[in-house]
Amino acid sequence: MNRLLRITRITASIVFFLVITAALTAAPLAVPVVAQWTEKIQFLPAVMTFSLFIFISWLIITLVFGRVYCSTVCPMGTLQDITACIRLRLKPRDYRYTAPANNVRYITVFIVLGCLMAGVFAVPSIIDPYTAYMRMCNDILAPVYGFLTGSAAEPPAHMAWQHNVAVKAMTGWTGTSIAIITAAIVAGFSARRGRIICNTVCPVGTTLGFIARFSIFQIDIDTDKCTNCRRCEYVCKSCCIDMNDHVVDGSRCVNCFNCINVCPDDAIRYTSRRKQLSIPMMQSLKDLKRVPETTLDSGKPATCEKSKHNDK
Repeated sequence: MNRLLRITRITASIVFFLVITAALTAAPLAVPVVAQWTEKIQFLPAVMTFSLFIFISWLIITLVFGRVYCSTVCPMGTLQDITACIRLRLKPRDYRYTAPANNVRYITVFIVLGCLMAGVFAVPSIIDPYTAYMRMCNDILAPVYGFLTGSAAEPPAHMAWQHNVAVKAMTGWTGTSIAIITAAIVAGFSARRGRIICNTVCPVGTTLGFIARFSIFQIDIDTDKCTNCRRCEYVCKSCCIDMNDHVVDGSRCVNCFNCINVCPDDAIRYTSRRKQLSIPMMQSLKDLKRVPETTLDSGKPATCEKSKHNDK
């Protein structure tokens, strides 16, 4: 089941990535109906075009399954995964848990919200992962495709979001420069830190993270089975698995399912159930004296001895 989850997630992300990339690069490569659909379900463009249905749908999906948008539908997320995978193939390394940069995450969201409320779309269009990836396809891939095929590097006319004022304003050398800088930053950070961009400056990731921390299905660690080998932590590109406390930060987890496939003890799962210690090993002796325990043999409440202080 764990392997199936990962394969399904990877397959879906690759399909979305290829379809979106083709649609944003050149009209002959795109299927208009599919291209329009993949564009409409993008999160921040839906917010900026007041598509309430798409916005609420993603909130509900995230509340149930977690940040599946970031691991499957978002092309920028898939690009980061590809870059990180290439880097690991060339030079293997292990990820480590890092504390969340909540100050940066929240400030970014507040800035984007403020710009949207003020009607200033330039800043959100630079930070939004889909719009940034669209600019990379239009200003980098499209000219390359035009050069190789001998055709004009014209973006597909059927992609409505490309006609947004903020996007059209960043054309020519300005748009190309921003696209190149964005591509370099994404490649550099994802090669070294995995999904660090998704969990720091991406307003979509932070917004969905607010909901994902309360999602029904989450990655959960069974502390009765865990031997603390830390293999799950080493493959977590979101750096959100804290093995000191045996918890997974649901607000940063992008549901890549890498962790559930490497555990040799089947101690980490994607589940709706939260595992509690069957024996409270971390409970203090002071608490154990106060709270009646149920004996494992008889199932009857055990009698707690009074401390010497209470006897006095």
